[in-house]
Amino acid sequence: MPQPHSAKSLLQTLRQTPYILGYLFFRVVRRQRDMVLFLSTSSDRLVGNMAAVHDELTERGVHIEAVLKRSLRHHLPLRERIRLCRLMATAKVIVLDDFYPMIYQIPISSKTQLLQLWHASGAFKTMGFSRSGKPGGPIAGSRTHRNYTAAIVSAPSVRANFAEAFGIDLSRVHATGVPRTDPFFDAATVTRTSLRVRDQLDIPDNKKFLVFAPTFRGNGQLTAHYAHEWIDWEDLGARLGPDWIIGYKPHPFVTTRPAIQDDPRFRDLSDFADTNSLLMAADLLITDYSSIIFDYALLGRPTIFFCPDLEEYIASRDFYYPYERYTFGPVARNYDELISAIEMDRWDRDAQAEFLDFFCGACDGHSTSRVTDQLIMPFLSAGAGR
Repeated sequence: MPQPHSAKSLLQTLRQTPYILGYLFFRVVRRQRDMVLFLSTSSDRLVGNMAAVHDELTERGVHIEAVLKRSLRHHLPLRERIRLCRLMATAKVIVLDDFYPMIYQIPISSKTQLLQLWHASGAFKTMGFSRSGKPGGPIAGSRTHRNYTAAIVSAPSVRANFAEAFGIDLSRVHATGVPRTDPFFDAATVTRTSLRVRDQLDIPDNKKFLVFAPTFRGNGQLTAHYAHEWIDWEDLGARLGPDWIIGYKPHPFVTTRPAIQDDPRFRDLSDFADTNSLLMAADLLITDYSSIIFDYALLGRPTIFFCPDLEEYIASRDFYYPYERYTFGPVARNYDELISAIEMDRWDRDAQAEFLDFFCGACDGHSTSRVTDQLIMPFLSAGAGR
């Protein structure tokens, strides 16, 4: 049940009034078109699920438009805001892959499919309405996420988690699998991509490649940070020796960097947008509470979980399942334990297989076509793109 409106929720609506009015104006003066609209406030280019679906639709000849922002801090010029209202009002399918504040207050037409291709697989950190009453959770009366007509997940077992998070009925959540995982099921693509990325990053064939990819701390994009001091970066390079290259891939929300840019043993991967390709080149992943574990596990390679702040993180953010449910690899609670875990080079393959079955059971290399066939094409005119 929606919560009663609060002063803050009314302010949310007031902030989006220009988009509401613009949308309603164009609904009156323009007709809907056989067009799919991609929207993002976290990237100025199509990546991940949206890139995969975009390419599939392009092959089918579907008309596509996009309005993209590199971050919530970036403001669209007036002309682009008017275009956004026009496109939202006339698109038969609108595709998101993250939080998109400009659309939640709008009375979307019942003839429009508003499809959420959430960027993360599995169900890890609690989000959305699963966080009601907690820091960073929705305010009373919030409409955020509630108007999705469809959302996708990576396995049938996590449908209920996403229905709760988005505040929508379970019937709107579809276990299609996650489009951006499709390449992980093509061995030739994985090999070819790994060679390309290693060459791009100047990683010799005789070197092992470690990717350190933690998630952010904070309540969202505007407060995101990470405690780089948890790692003695110079010591890490020295302890691992000349056989390793160490890549640092921060969450896109984190703008600070450790002081390792000039060390030849390290690669700053902050601007490496294609995380899939990066994972295909990696021999070892170190992360914490990031949903990147679901993708990397598809490769059947080792993961170490580095979580010095586990209790604090559980208290502030929490998970959908006990943390032990996710950790098929060693858990390091401090820097010394991290070094030991790297040197031991062991992980539980049976636990990893069970983990994948539960969290990624719908991912099989055909997710993009399922999303397109089941959740997009039926909303376009018969025979569109065929």
